[in-house]
Amino acid sequence: MKISVLGGGSEIGASCLHIQIGKTNLIIDAGMRVHGDEPLPAIGMLDDLGKPDAILVTHAHADHIGALPVVHRIYPDVPIFANPPTADLMQIMMRDSFKIMTQRCMDRRTLIPYTKEQMEETLRALRLFPANGQMTIGDASVTLHRAGHILGAVMFTIETGEEKLLVSGDLSFKAGRTIPGAEVPTGSRPDALIIESTYGNREHSDRNTEEKRLADNVAEVIAAGGFALIPAFALGRAQEVLLILQDYMDRGLIPQFPIYVDGLVTPISKIYRRYPHYLKGPVAHRIQQNGDAFLTEGRCTAVEPKDREQVLKGKPACIVASSGMLIGGASVWYAERLVGSEKNAVFITGYQDEESPGRKLLRLAEGESRELELNGVVHQVKCRVDKYGLSAHGDAGELTRFISMIRPAKTLIVHGDDEARTALLERIDRRSHPLLTENGEAYTFMAQGHVAAAATRQENRRDQELRDKVGQLVLYKKDIGDELKLALCSGFYSKTKSLTCRTPKGKTIRISLEQVCETLGAWNRSFDELQGTVRAVFDFSRPFLKKIAWQKLKQGRFGFESIAAQCLTEHTLEQRIALALALQSLPDTCKTAAKGATNYQLDAENLQRLTNLELPIQAMKMNATKAMDCVRTLLTDNRHFIRCGADDLGTGQEHITLYFDFPSTLDAEARNALEKRIKADTGWAIVFSDSVRVDLLQNRINELLGTSGSSSVYLDTLTAGVPIKRPDNAEELLKQLKAETGFSLTFKDEPGESGVGRSPSSVQPDFYRSETVSPRLENNEAIREAGVWAKERGITLYKSSMKQSGGQTYMEIHFITPEVALRHGSDMEELSWRTGLPITYAKNPKQNEVIRIAAEKIPQRWGMKKNPSLHTAQAELIVKLSEQPPDDELQQVRDEIDQLTGYQLKVEVR
Repeated sequence: MKISVLGGGSEIGASCLHIQIGKTNLIIDAGMRVHGDEPLPAIGMLDDLGKPDAILVTHAHADHIGALPVVHRIYPDVPIFANPPTADLMQIMMRDSFKIMTQRCMDRRTLIPYTKEQMEETLRALRLFPANGQMTIGDASVTLHRAGHILGAVMFTIETGEEKLLVSGDLSFKAGRTIPGAEVPTGSRPDALIIESTYGNREHSDRNTEEKRLADNVAEVIAAGGFALIPAFALGRAQEVLLILQDYMDRGLIPQFPIYVDGLVTPISKIYRRYPHYLKGPVAHRIQQNGDAFLTEGRCTAVEPKDREQVLKGKPACIVASSGMLIGGASVWYAERLVGSEKNAVFITGYQDEESPGRKLLRLAEGESRELELNGVVHQVKCRVDKYGLSAHGDAGELTRFISMIRPAKTLIVHGDDEARTALLERIDRRSHPLLTENGEAYTFMAQGHVAAAATRQENRRDQELRDKVGQLVLYKKDIGDELKLALCSGFYSKTKSLTCRTPKGKTIRISLEQVCETLGAWNRSFDELQGTVRAVFDFSRPFLKKIAWQKLKQGRFGFESIAAQCLTEHTLEQRIALALALQSLPDTCKTAAKGATNYQLDAENLQRLTNLELPIQAMKMNATKAMDCVRTLLTDNRHFIRCGADDLGTGQEHITLYFDFPSTLDAEARNALEKRIKADTGWAIVFSDSVRVDLLQNRINELLGTSGSSSVYLDTLTAGVPIKRPDNAEELLKQLKAETGFSLTFKDEPGESGVGRSPSSVQPDFYRSETVSPRLENNEAIREAGVWAKERGITLYKSSMKQSGGQTYMEIHFITPEVALRHGSDMEELSWRTGLPITYAKNPKQNEVIRIAAEKIPQRWGMKKNPSLHTAQAELIVKLSEQPPDDELQQVRDEIDQLTGYQLKVEVR
């Protein structure tokens, strides 16, 4: 293999490597220098090197991506690969790099190395690494490993059949507060390791000690009436600082004070919210609970440039602003206004380039000149200055131990100043053959050969099935009978043969391969997008199932991907999830599971059931609450709609019942349209309640006729009899009442006014009154007394309510049916005496309760397939059976149902 160092070899900045391994050429990173006359790596070297097959990005810091537009201009057809968070972060960081570079060129009156259009084209050309972190480029395989450092940072293992190379990128081994530390790659030793050396000459201070010192010092400055400015790298360091300060406040270790966030810190922090699966558990949990881990309402506030003056006029506070080296941006604006006061402080938390204002400020703290140049203006520094070790790079001890675990045949030391690189060189075991690299040089290595032990090969084979799931979306069941759930596999434990996964809600779980029912494919986009997609399908899968071309499926035994290729009209994640839910609903005898996937036997019967959506597919219906919300929204403008309810839940007959004040105003066409619409929108069947709001009918009759009092209401014929003579304008009134309620009127001495021969449920009775006058109870007392009365009499009372008619207050009590109510006439007269109120009963039966009781009383051996149907006008229940039950048994059931409901049971044999 041949490694050419275009930049970042003997320095920190402009990192760029050209790798020739086997027959494959790669470029890894193309960054810019923060200082110096030449901001770019030695791009001219590419003329003598092989055209790259791909460009790989380790992370989104400017010293690793700032020159990518120049490389892309040379190789516009070469793909640029980054993982999802890095790609999102590059959208911000590269634009910032361009801004800095443009300003530098203007200051020095030199040409900019690339245009804004070329930068935008580079960003549009970005492609994402596969979600499992493995891909093949040419004859080389590339594997990604977590590098710590910042969100999305990775290192690369690149290998062919003969050679193996590990490129570290920037490493951080100690887990900070936002992301886990670097992982140590396993497997055979590489022929070469390219290792960073930023802090190769020092050991970091204890992290907890440094965090406490920072939090205490910030609190001290603010308590004394000053402002504490923390210039911080917008990507990585700023997020750590915000979590440290807020954690110390939450634990009561320092007083509460305002924190202002300015510069690129705010937009970059928002990207963290999209990738909780890359973050440490506590941070991911804060995002899940609060929507943001860094900005806290009332305590940590994002600031716009127009707000800066007001910040400094306000209460003493901490300001966290980019850039971290004071080379531009919001931090310089604040520093210009704060360094001149002894009450204020500037606290440095990260690496400072030798020529940066931040490094010069630190020298001032060591007793050198108290003058600092910012934006071309010299300022007298009177403020407090201090430095804290919160590094996102490995120190000398960590780097040395890492190299000893990797055991490379050759070690190339890059990304450090001379002192750091030399110090690290002296610490590395000679057997790893460390070498200091220089910019502009090329290094060639011969393959050492890879001899892996038989046990290792066997272990790799066992682990491969688990490794193949990493980065994949899986459907799983924790236990038999549980509903299917979806998770993103993020890793595996070799010892326990288990997968580490993250649910769409951000919870980390561990499952076995046997619990995985289906593998849906790789996911390498943001978690926000995943959450929305999963929620849509698992809330209601029917719309997505309807889009699948089931008719294209063939008979036979197929895996998921083969079935998806046959029938999916759109290869979206929504359709893939819906398809998997449908296939998993097939009978167990038609499914064969192995290695976290399933083969499905599709015969003619199964194909028909899939096509007609007749299988018990998960989420075919919305949950009842959401479905009813949907129905309410649909019927918002229907003035007759009262409410809806979900009935027979958990049974095959579960449905939503719609209640209208006057159901007869809905004709058959309107009902059919509603049934179809609600079925399509929610997946639920509907039933129309026959219940009529007799009270509203009576009110409307009185309004139209100018009368008061009660009418005789006949529900079976939808008529009402009124005790007045037919008025002259009767035809107009009748027409209006019919349109509004569906009811007709009969007048005094006209046929149909009498209620003789009508069912008790269809005639509104008179009030029950006690002949003995008694004092009237207050409404709430009267309702409580009704409850006591019912309990004493062994009466099941469903509701008691106070109503008014014609200026008279009365109590309406609800029995299961009017038929049962009529059995308690004398009891209701007693209740009238106990309350001092007229008593009447509700005219409509509790239909669902009647059906429930009947279904419970009818023996299972009768083979009833559907619930009985209810005929309220006749007070009958009709049940359809395949055989006539024994007469004595039938009579016993009839008696029991009649006793409890007042309804007569009739049997129809079919």
